[in-house]
Amino acid sequence: MKKNKLKTVFTALIAFALATGGSVASVHAYNRQTNKEKSVRVDVLPVTLALGEKVVFDIRMNTHSVGLDNDIVSGSVLKDDKGIAYNAIKWNGTPGGGHHRKGTLEFPALKGNPKSVTLIIKGVSNVPERVYKWTLE
Repeated sequence: MKKNKLKTVFTALIAFALATGGSVASVHAYNRQTNKEKSVRVDVLPVTLALGEKVVFDIRMNTHSVGLDNDIVSGSVLKDDKGIAYNAIKWNGTPGGGHHRKGTLEFPALKGNPKSVTLIIKGVSNVPERVYKWTLE
């Protein structure tokens, strides 16, 4: 009996996602990834990583030793496994300066049907590249 209820709830969730314009991929929860170099911790979590939708990442930067004044939009690029690069289009969050920044970074919708994406953030605390990779499901 419990198996049938669980199966029904799961099926209903997928049907709801598809009926409201989402995709099964948008239901998937991706893991937060962390990079800790040169006294700065940068955490990145995909918020939206589904075909046909703007790609959005939640980004949090923390340090107690340097100012976080880099331009996140111009210093970030998203690449897919097909070789297509996407430039960031918008930062919604804390402005540069200070020791703590958080917000969301937006990219255009993915093209084609990539299997994975790699986010590269350049120049935070003089680290040439901080690299984060996810497999699309």
